[in-house]
Amino acid sequence: MKNYMFLAILLSIALGIVCGIFIPEQMIAIQWIGQLFINLLKLIVLPLIFCALVSAITSIGGMKRLGSIGVYTLGYVLLSVSIAVAIGLFLLNVFKPGVGIPPSLILANATPTDLKPMAFSSYLLSLFPPNIVAAAAKYEIMPIVFFSIVFSLACLAVGQTATPVISFFVGLRDVLIKMITWLMVLTPVGLFSLLGTAVAEASIEHLLLQSLSGMILFILIFLSGLLLQFLWQLFVVAIVLRKNPKQFISNASNALITAFATSSSMATLPVTLMVAKNEDISDDVARFVLPFATTINLAGTAMYEAVSALFFCQILGLHLSIPAQIGVFITAILAGMGATGIPEGGLVTMVMVLRNVNVPASAIGLLLPFDRILDRFRTMTNVWGDLVCAATVDHLQQWRLKNSNHRAQTR
Repeated sequence: MKNYMFLAILLSIALGIVCGIFIPEQMIAIQWIGQLFINLLKLIVLPLIFCALVSAITSIGGMKRLGSIGVYTLGYVLLSVSIAVAIGLFLLNVFKPGVGIPPSLILANATPTDLKPMAFSSYLLSLFPPNIVAAAAKYEIMPIVFFSIVFSLACLAVGQTATPVISFFVGLRDVLIKMITWLMVLTPVGLFSLLGTAVAEASIEHLLLQSLSGMILFILIFLSGLLLQFLWQLFVVAIVLRKNPKQFISNASNALITAFATSSSMATLPVTLMVAKNEDISDDVARFVLPFATTINLAGTAMYEAVSALFFCQILGLHLSIPAQIGVFITAILAGMGATGIPEGGLVTMVMVLRNVNVPASAIGLLLPFDRILDRFRTMTNVWGDLVCAATVDHLQQWRLKNSNHRAQTR
């Protein structure tokens, strides 16, 4: 069944691209099918995140073990995102794709967007809303994550009397997983509509920009950076985790394809959880690490924001010093973690990075024609990083438990 589904997904992608090129108007007419598929995924994602985190944290078996998994996850995420941003800044400094592009393309021709700058204090307050239900209605992910973690810790602190509450959310999680299994049958249809519509829109609009060679070079550099990010994590899978890299990529392919089609690591989370199960990653680790990492492990998004800021500076002739680029480095990491994994969420948080280097927010208009396709590639990178993160944390946790048992036996 799994092989048939994979073949159906590949066929749907090929048909979507072909139909988007040759019958774009008809593909635009069925755009609602792809949107319906995304809506169904998002419908399940929020309750799944809450139930998965509650069931994972409360089943881990104690605060000490929870602490080790949390530390491993946060450590890996910080390392992964830092490497991604460093790769992007290095490539931009070496190849300088913005040099030679006329500044008027940003100062005059770029269309101002309706994106509003987000101050750090405002972002911090958004993590702790006064009404968690209202936050869920607005599809704000991070407040749900924080609330679910605190709720789970409270359940552990209460003890025996919280057992019925924990059992309820564990059962609800299993129900949601069954719903996801049913929804996956519709994946080929959803991917056909999503990719076909994206290709059709590009075919109809015929978007051309001045200095196309510089833009193409920037896009190629960014995609190369994503490839390097993929490769060093593949090295971790093969050398550190000692897993078969071909098998790991094969198991991850459904999640990567879904990420490319939906442009949403959140919408891909149900598929990512299934991949973790196929990779024999501990359920306790997968149910905690993947929902948590999906909200903060946005290495591809952080890289995109950093390289875009430096690209715009090169166009405007702004020469950034090493301290200034370190500022871009830090801001891009924080902004990438705040993008929440939804389609094009990085465009909003990119304003934080641009303000840090005094680049007008209207510069984002220069990348808008390409953002949809680039968003798909960086979402794939984010999802890949989530899977490697879960596998690494599971490996470290098993190593830690093995050492603990060994020390206990030698005493």
